[in-house]
Amino acid sequence: MSVGDTGNHPNSASAATADGGSKRSYPKTHVNYWKTRLEHRTYTRDEKTCEVAEWSVRIHFKGIRRSFDLDTANKEEAAVKARDIYLSLLAKGWSTTINQLTPQAAQPAETNSDSSTIGEFLAEVERTAHLKSKTFRQYAQALRRVAAFIRGVKSDASRYDYRNGGLMAWRKQIDVIPLSAITPAAVADWKLAYLRRAGSDPRRKLEVNRSFNSWLRNTKSLFSADIINKPNFRIKVPKFKVPDGQRGEREAYWFETVDFERAGSMKFQTPAGVTYEKLVAKARNELRSQHVEAYKLFLLCLCAGLRRAEADVCLWAQLNSEDNSIRVEANQFIEPKHGSGGTVYVDPSLMKELLSFKNGDSESFVVNSTRGWRPVMYQRYRCESHWRTLLDWLEDNGISARKKVHELRKLFGDAIVKQNGIFAGSAQLRHSTIQMTASHYADPRQRAALPVGNLFSDDGTKIVPEDRSQGEVSAQKPKRNNFKTGVKRRV
Repeated sequence: MSVGDTGNHPNSASAATADGGSKRSYPKTHVNYWKTRLEHRTYTRDEKTCEVAEWSVRIHFKGIRRSFDLDTANKEEAAVKARDIYLSLLAKGWSTTINQLTPQAAQPAETNSDSSTIGEFLAEVERTAHLKSKTFRQYAQALRRVAAFIRGVKSDASRYDYRNGGLMAWRKQIDVIPLSAITPAAVADWKLAYLRRAGSDPRRKLEVNRSFNSWLRNTKSLFSADIINKPNFRIKVPKFKVPDGQRGEREAYWFETVDFERAGSMKFQTPAGVTYEKLVAKARNELRSQHVEAYKLFLLCLCAGLRRAEADVCLWAQLNSEDNSIRVEANQFIEPKHGSGGTVYVDPSLMKELLSFKNGDSESFVVNSTRGWRPVMYQRYRCESHWRTLLDWLEDNGISARKKVHELRKLFGDAIVKQNGIFAGSAQLRHSTIQMTASHYADPRQRAALPVGNLFSDDGTKIVPEDRSQGEVSAQKPKRNNFKTGVKRRV
């Protein structure tokens, strides 16, 4: 269609002519179409709104909307650039177009591998590694975050824009980064920048250290020997020459050169003034009558130690009144974390309390909800409204932790360990190893206090401690020294 045509074209839009005359219809492939869609970005400084001289344009294509800086104050030139971007999107798609428009940094001098990208590496891991979808997405997010920092990719709020394609656009910028860009030096810079967020507060430092360890652990998991050393893994992970105090220089992967930070004690500390007895009694008086579904969630998490996702889809069929147990296992709705399925034994009174609410089929959910369950790639709870009710109630009753529902599970584990020992706690919590339980809970039976109680007397009487080597209590009179000066004692 020529410039002067005014008919209805499927790819045309009503726009003014370049000289501001009457409106005409131009296709999106025409420069004049983009002239009326150019705009100047604005920003605020000293409470004044300022305008950027260079033009920019917003383009919506295949469900994704993105703004492009055209780097020119000339309107004719800007319109040509906008048109060319749109033509590139039609021919090559978002990923290639953004890759061509994004300036590529110089290749690191210390790389010694092929040109595989982050996206290709992640695709190969997903193809060859037997990881759950949620686990893989968590690991991939950690790696992309490191790569974004190294290459200076902007990570603003738009990366969380799922509906308008902001997340996909951000990922595409990361996935074209060469795998060889993640060098030991670059990762060391990322680590320093991450840890600086703590400032000088010692408590904040421990929190940031733990957060850093989590990110590093997730990232390293993608490069584990079980993944990259498989015979069908086709991506070559680069090695770098790093200085070595003994050998002068050696080759190593980047993840072999970065260490975890000191995380401090992970032992659970009961919130001040909070006990599981008080919480249960108060929940029975308040939640049971007003928010019965939230009350059932509360009982499953605090009195049975179920995780939030496990309680959300718990079925009546999992409850066994014969031995007062709750069986946590993989079903069509959930796979337990790290394969931590097993049986949790509960008090008979709790089982009776839970079964008193049963009025439907044994295959139905324990907690009723108007929000149905459906498989998704992100974290979604079918009892979301009931969880919000429970979270507000916990906040009002002394639970101030960031993960309030998980705090209930910790209270459960702490009480079991204190009453029955670390091994019983590990079994009830369904931990993979006893070391996991020991790192988070203190077994009171292992605490050995120095016996000094008999040394503190209120009547002023001096108490001489027992001489355990002689097997009898020493007298108050000091013992005579058997050693004489200059005389050797016969042994």
